[in-house]
Amino acid sequence: MTSASIPRLARGCRLREDADQGWVLLIPEGVLRLSGPGPHILRRCDGSRTFGEIVTELAQEFNDAETARVEAETNAFLNRLIERRIVVVE
Repeated sequence: MTSASIPRLARGCRLREDADQGWVLLIPEGVLRLSGPGPHILRRCDGSRTFGEIVTELAQEFNDAETARVEAETNAFLNRLIERRIVVVE
């Protein structure tokens, strides 16, 4: 994924905060419970932000975390979801 890539949730997938389960990702096959930075990443995958913008926002949100580490971890997370067709990239 390049810094200009624009990730978004695939059609039929929705992010939701559940009172009992915390953040969940509703997908056609079921529900994925999210933890750690997952919800923070997916809230930004709205089709309007580039991957570079998402990484910058996350690094700032997590107290100026090392940008290279945030980029690598975010890329790995999104690539797993791309493989499962949960996230698409424009």
